[in-house]
Amino acid sequence: MPVFEYRGTNPNGQPASGTLFCASMGAAVEDLTQRGFTIEHLQISSGLGDPLATQQSSQSAPADTAPTQAGGQATQPMAIAGPAAPPRPETPSTTPRTPTSPENISPLDAPRSAMVTDFLGHIFAVPLPALLFFFRQLATMLNAGVGMVGSLDTLSTQTSDPRLRAAIQEFRLQALEGRPLTYGLSRYPEIFSPLMLSMVRAGEDVGRIDESLKLVARHIEEEIALRNLYKRVTFYPKFVVIASIAIVLATNLILGALGKGPGLSSPLTEPATWVVLLPLIVLAFFFFRVGVKQPRIRVFYDQFIQKVPALGKTMHQFAMAKFGRAFGTLYAGGVPIQRAALLAADSCGNEYMRQLVYPAAKQIEEGGSMAEAFARTGAFSPIVLDMMRTGETTGNVDMMMQKMADFYEDEANTRAIQMGHIFGVVCLICVAMYIGYIVFSFWSGYAAGFGGEMG
Repeated sequence: MPVFEYRGTNPNGQPASGTLFCASMGAAVEDLTQRGFTIEHLQISSGLGDPLATQQSSQSAPADTAPTQAGGQATQPMAIAGPAAPPRPETPSTTPRTPTSPENISPLDAPRSAMVTDFLGHIFAVPLPALLFFFRQLATMLNAGVGMVGSLDTLSTQTSDPRLRAAIQEFRLQALEGRPLTYGLSRYPEIFSPLMLSMVRAGEDVGRIDESLKLVARHIEEEIALRNLYKRVTFYPKFVVIASIAIVLATNLILGALGKGPGLSSPLTEPATWVVLLPLIVLAFFFFRVGVKQPRIRVFYDQFIQKVPALGKTMHQFAMAKFGRAFGTLYAGGVPIQRAALLAADSCGNEYMRQLVYPAAKQIEEGGSMAEAFARTGAFSPIVLDMMRTGETTGNVDMMMQKMADFYEDEANTRAIQMGHIFGVVCLICVAMYIGYIVFSFWSGYAAGFGGEMG
């Protein structure tokens, strides 16, 4: 039977939190409601299949706060609560699973097909503009005071993508049972990335989910802008390559029909070239669509990118900007520093950087300075560490972390735009060399044929 974590107020109006065993989320809601509790937050206990969970507790301890019955009499602890959360498992499961028998599993808890979540869903991905619309509109509606159920009900009728619409409809049913949004998001890893899940989880922890949804929308918007930039700067080189292939094929077809000469020579019109090139293109497609989505592969990929000149620094800055933004929000919301560091590391979107930052939370928990703990990770620049020290001294850690995020975002966006334009120039140079090879091959063949006739 699954364990559920809850937070709210007891019948006496006092804050209460703890865990309890129930067959389903709905049963947990009913149990707490009947005993007079007002539920603010309810989720499956960390470590029981939640892909964002930071721990799987193997040792039991009493719940933080025992529920109180009407009349102010404390009851016995109902469940198990573990110690502080260490790093999450290296390979989290893709869908939440509960240790219940199949006949007791709700349709909202039933495992989804691994073929869809791990393979097909990544190949035929939901477009980013559809995700941007979902997160932005949901943040706007929640900020305006519309409830989660009503917001999801409205968005389910406005979303054009059928896969996202089906997911939103499921989120609505889960919200009716009192489940957090991240529970639903975690069931669709092919649609919502770990970065999105972690950022929404951070908002749920501090009760500012609308702000976290805005941050996710902003992240998607920046990614769309960057993709559009690369599409613009590479459009002309791609057009020239495609046109050259068409011109060479058409010219050779005409010359062959007229019986004139051997025709033009181009590497991209030779069958032998595509025997090698086509499998490489297919492998690259599956690697970037499916391979890098797997946690173990992602760690090595992010570590490799980190060592690539220029690109690695840009990716590092983007990751640290997301970390700083999440950490500042969590700290301002009253989350303990070590817990905020763990959640912010999950929100940085870079598995390699997450592994560097995680040990800092342990050092902070043991009483170390936040700036010194982060300095040992090697992930932060000296100017950022100075900002952290200033924040610790003045008590404005959240403001300093937001300033750190602004600093990293400005630097990363500038470098990304520069790299986009440089990439476009490199593509043009490669295309010029390719066209030059075709022209040189044609005229050298023509000159050889002409010399043979003169001889």
